[in-house]
Formats: sequence, structure tokens, C-alpha cells
Amino acid sequence: MEEQGPDRDPDAPAVELITVRADNPGPMTLTGTNSHVLRDGDQVWVVDPGPKDPEHLAELLLICGDGVRPQGVLVTHRHLDHSAGAATLARQLAARSGREVPLWAADQDAVPGSRSLPAALMGAHGVVGHVIHLPGHTADSVGVLVDGGRLLSGDTLLGGSSSVIVPEDGGSLTDYLQSLAILRALAKDGRIGAIHPGHGPAYESPLEALTAIEETIAHREERIEQVRRARTAGILTLDRLLRVVYGEDLPAPLEKAARWNLRATLDHLSRDR
Repeated sequence: MEEQGPDRDPDAPAVELITVRADNPGPMTLTGTNSHVLRDGDQVWVVDPGPKDPEHLAELLLICGDGVRPQGVLVTHRHLDHSAGAATLARQLAARSGREVPLWAADQDAVPGSRSLPAALMGAHGVVGHVIHLPGHTADSVGVLVDGGRLLSGDTLLGGSSSVIVPEDGGSLTDYLQSLAILRALAKDGRIGAIHPGHGPAYESPLEALTAIEETIAHREERIEQVRRARTAGILTLDRLLRVVYGEDLPAPLEKAARWNLRATLDHLSRDR
């Protein structure tokens, strides 16, 4: 991690945050992937460029604008709906500006051309956003806490839905609960005033943000207890657990995600003994 830079100049204008939704709706992406452009004067950053969709990348370039100084492209985690367009966008920004544009990711093997994450995004007026490690959804998940208390949460928190824990990508319910506890503490301390998730609508106020975090924790704790009771009752196979916990009417497109979450819950319970 790089050294953290100076605090932001209190007299500087607020960092502008513009969210652009990619046209990739689906059971796992909800209404589509939210890409975020941060602007601090003539400096810009892009968080989660999304899929490798030429129209979406062109829109991000348009929003970044001409005559700007692109400072970097950051992905919150390795999944392709967030990262596939990242290298292309970084090259396009570099070609247009005539300057090197770094690409940052926690998992450099999964995001070609990326480098290790900075501790903070630094602008002309100081810190634009702090990078927070939030493992759980995947092992490499991070968030960006932007100037003014706006959290870009990636898939750690979603708008109007629950996130999936992906064991194949190092996802861990134990880590996820710890990450949520960190976010809850930040929200209670007044450091998170809004949440801009990787999918779905934003939580625009401090109360909405804290409520979303606490409801997510409560939902996970309820699921853990459901699985614990089912196991105690002798329901041991994943197929039977799926029907008991999620019901017989679980839509087929959501079954894969439900199985991932069940496996993550079983792993958590095995660690919690």
C-alpha cells in the first residue's frame, strides 16, 4: 500500500461523483453495473468501469470530458461485470490525455495490467477518497470512501438486494460479517453519509446508509440461524438445505447464488465452533 497523503483542503470544492449504469441487467447484476466517475477540478478517476461494452466505455469517456487529467482507474473486485472494461478504458484515457493512467486492483492476476491499490486517491486539494479493504463477497473486494462520506461499496452492499458470497473467489461469510461490522462502526461514527453500491440505487442519507448496513447484518444472521437449525434437525445435503432455507419456489436463475451463499454459511459455521 502507498503512503496516505495529506488531508483534503477544507476550502476546496467537494469532489463531484457521477454514476453511470451499464446496460447489463440480470439476476446477479440487478439493473446493471454502476460505474463511478470522480472529478476534482480537472482531475478525474473512474471506479468500476464495468463490462467491456463499447457504448458504456464511450459514455464514461464522454463524462470524463476533454482537457482533463485522468489520475487512475480502480476496480472494487475481480468480477468481470466490474473489471472487464477497465484496461480498455485506462488505455483510452491515456491515449486521449497523453499521460500514463494507472489501473488499480487488489487481485492483479485477475485484472491484466493492474498494479497494487493505493491507500488513498490523491487530488490537487488532498485526499479524494480512501480505499478500504472489505473482503467477503470476494477475497479482493474493496470500497472507496469518497470525500464527504460517500461510500462506493462495490458488491459488498447492493441497492435493494443482498450480495452473494462467492467461495470460488475466496469469498467468506466470516470475512463479510467483519467487513460489515467495520462499515457499521464508520456509519455510526458519522464517517459514512451515503452508499453508492455496485448495483441498484444509492442510499442517499446517513440514516439510509446505516439502516442498509444493519439490515444486511440482520439478514445474514437470520440465514446463519436458519442453516444452523436445519443442520441440527438432520438436514445435511446442500440440495435439501437449499429447499428448506430458500423455499421450493426459488427462481432457477437465483439458485446458483443461493448455493454459493449456503456453502459460505456452512464454512462460517464450521469455523465458528
